[in-house]
Amino acid sequence: MMKAITTVFFLIVVSGTALGQTAGIFRLHLANEPANIDPHQQKSSVSSYLLQALYRNIFSYDDSKGLIPDLGESCKRDGALILVCKLKKDLKWSDGSVLNAQDFLKSYQRILDPKNNSPRADLLFKIKNAPAIYKGQKKIESLGITVPDVLTLRFEFEEKDPDFEYILSSSLLSPIKNTESPGPDAKKLITNGPYKITEWIPGQKIVLGSNSAYANGNPRKRPPVEMLFISEDSVALQLYEKNQLSFLRRLPTLYVPKFKKRADFLWLPVIRFDYFGFGPALKDHPKIREALALSLNYPEMQKIYSSEGTPGCPGVPRSWIDEDLCFKMDVKKAKAAWSEDKSKPMDLKLMYSSQGGDDHRRGTEWMQSQWKQNLGFDLQILLRENKVYLSELQQNPPAIFRKGVAPDRPTCLAVLETFADWSPENYIQMKDPEFQSNLKALGESSSESEKKKLCTQGIKYLTDRFWIIPTGSIHFAMLAKTNFKGWKINSMNQLDLSALEFIQK
Repeated sequence: MMKAITTVFFLIVVSGTALGQTAGIFRLHLANEPANIDPHQQKSSVSSYLLQALYRNIFSYDDSKGLIPDLGESCKRDGALILVCKLKKDLKWSDGSVLNAQDFLKSYQRILDPKNNSPRADLLFKIKNAPAIYKGQKKIESLGITVPDVLTLRFEFEEKDPDFEYILSSSLLSPIKNTESPGPDAKKLITNGPYKITEWIPGQKIVLGSNSAYANGNPRKRPPVEMLFISEDSVALQLYEKNQLSFLRRLPTLYVPKFKKRADFLWLPVIRFDYFGFGPALKDHPKIREALALSLNYPEMQKIYSSEGTPGCPGVPRSWIDEDLCFKMDVKKAKAAWSEDKSKPMDLKLMYSSQGGDDHRRGTEWMQSQWKQNLGFDLQILLRENKVYLSELQQNPPAIFRKGVAPDRPTCLAVLETFADWSPENYIQMKDPEFQSNLKALGESSSESEKKKLCTQGIKYLTDRFWIIPTGSIHFAMLAKTNFKGWKINSMNQLDLSALEFIQK
């Protein structure tokens, strides 16, 4: 990461114009240089801006319109267990070759092939024979997806999956034609989205050019895009203020009061379920978890994050649940719970990822102070580089950790599946038949009122047992230069550059 930052400053100071305001180039930054650009090997949103520019699926998600056709024309249900999707005519890859239903089928088979170990193969697990294929128990030819003709996909499910149309908007399941490694050879990558890679300079940036074969948006007007690798929010802000970035994906909350009245300020409500979780060391200590949850001044925490949502409340849209499910500070009750546990684990640690930037650092230091003040114990804070952090969460989760959950679709089921007993991201390692039963019912329900009831029960299960401390609804503070138009960003933090256009002033 330091290499990327050093390189950026070298370009600014030495060459003077290398990162100057070049007319018509849309520049943004990524927190890390992507280590993999295969959409079928992604398990997080780290590279989502890049993947969304390169790959598309049958649908896209729009906050006001819901699912809108992208590579697809439409999908229709034929009973509870059959879905038939039609693709648009004349679809093409960026190399000009034809893109059809067979390409989708081959990609689904690739995702489920056990040799490929795709981390989000679970998105397809309700399709007939998909789990057995992924486990190597059945042949790939038995998969419940068929291609009646080159423009049609027919999905047959083993059980109800009312969320599946949303899944078909994810770039994680996009069809692919080839794979390339990050670096100079990445320009050979064949894409189906609005952009293709024209250059990749390791440690510095990715350059994208318009894919004229992608018809949505403005293929002839799309300007070049450059994605710089910058891990420090403060560095990115400096570049933005010097007109060397066109789009700042994250403004530290410390600066929100100063910037929020500017014309280039964007305050984006996002669908997330960020939380502080309790690891295996506290699994058998419910009273300790209760004490930690009830000893925080949540309104004060809200001021630290300059957030509209109240920490201690679940970050899902209020319309998803039947009742408020918020923690309230109760120091007396917290101290009683703390003293009730006579075998407290020693040396409790709180771990967080460097990817969270200054906001997460300030938040965890504040919690450290709160627990010292209200419970009288010293908490050790551990900062980890994101890859190391995720590895430790998988192998040996700490007693307390901060985790952001960016669901792959805008539904409560997608949020709660994080804590399913089969989920690789169930870092609290909670396995309970009652929760799984509720999750299964939610996954099969097509009634909106029933979904709301089951969503409430699922979140209530997590908070009543103090498995997590939710951080509240999240808004992303962003900055965007006004000399570009046509770009869109939704509550899933998906950036759509298909209609991007430079405005001559």
